[in-house]
Amino acid sequence: MQIFKNCSIKKYNTFGIDVKASVLVEYDHDDEIIDFLKSNQDKILKLLVVGGGSNLLFQNDFDGLIIHPVGQRMEVIKEDENFIFIKASAGYVWDKFVEDTLNSKAYGLENLSLIPGTVGASVVQNIGAYGVEAKDFVDEVECLDLNSYEIKTIKKFDCKFAYRNSIFKNQLKDKVLVLNVIYKLFKQPKLNCEYTDIQKYFNGKTDVSAKDVREAVINIRNFKLPDPEQIGNAGSFFKNPIINQEKFDILIKKYEDLRFYNLPNGNYKLAAAWMIDKLGFKGFKHKGAAVHKNQALVIINETGEATGSDICELAEIIKEKVFQNFYVLLEPEVIYV
Repeated sequence: MQIFKNCSIKKYNTFGIDVKASVLVEYDHDDEIIDFLKSNQDKILKLLVVGGGSNLLFQNDFDGLIIHPVGQRMEVIKEDENFIFIKASAGYVWDKFVEDTLNSKAYGLENLSLIPGTVGASVVQNIGAYGVEAKDFVDEVECLDLNSYEIKTIKKFDCKFAYRNSIFKNQLKDKVLVLNVIYKLFKQPKLNCEYTDIQKYFNGKTDVSAKDVREAVINIRNFKLPDPEQIGNAGSFFKNPIINQEKFDILIKKYEDLRFYNLPNGNYKLAAAWMIDKLGFKGFKHKGAAVHKNQALVIINETGEATGSDICELAEIIKEKVFQNFYVLLEPEVIYV
């Protein structure tokens, strides 16, 4: 375990915002962080867990403790005729985890390839892409109760998963620390190739493996999304908004080319990127921030010197214009700190 005081956290967030944390702790094993928290419980006034920092927007210095798990462990804990249960540490790099599960002949996560972040963050955010969400395969989440310091297991159906949401972002926010996640994966591939971009990529090809799907998703994401190692960004900045039938009927009459997805409950999920692009925001610049020229849903730290406030201001400009034109309020997928 390593402890840093009054340190820059620029490398701990993919926007590359250069702010400082009072204390930052990197830990490998669960018992290290448990012992640290127990012995410092009276000194901790504010706490934040940072995995890959790919969904955070820092606007100021963080006057508190940042916990950064770095453990890279996974193991098969049980299996039956159809499923294999794999436990991974919270700090496990997500894309490495996806690759390693496929190499272990455990299938289901291939559509979530190349999403930045960690295994722990995957359940907090309920990450999703190309027709698949983390909740589809989570079995259990092992957490540390930050009041009692007991390790508790939360079953999938108690995680209150929703679109880019979970109990860990709401009722249990700042109350638990995710330590490990158990994923329940298929022993035989059950590919999900229904998403339009994936269908276009394969162009009618039917002899497709799970690794082929992973490769397709990686190539699609690399084409559409900027690499945060090259230019600061957090991927999709906004959630795709969900509207009811009444509002949908109004919008589809005004915009025949409206991009949307039918939901099972009769509502509609709109493509936020389409709305932002429709308003001409691609390439739009504000101070050191900008909307990516190829993907309207991505806000970038174009100069590398943008502040969190610069990016937040740009997001507010976009939200206001979208509401004025579509009467839809965009919500950030990114978490403001």
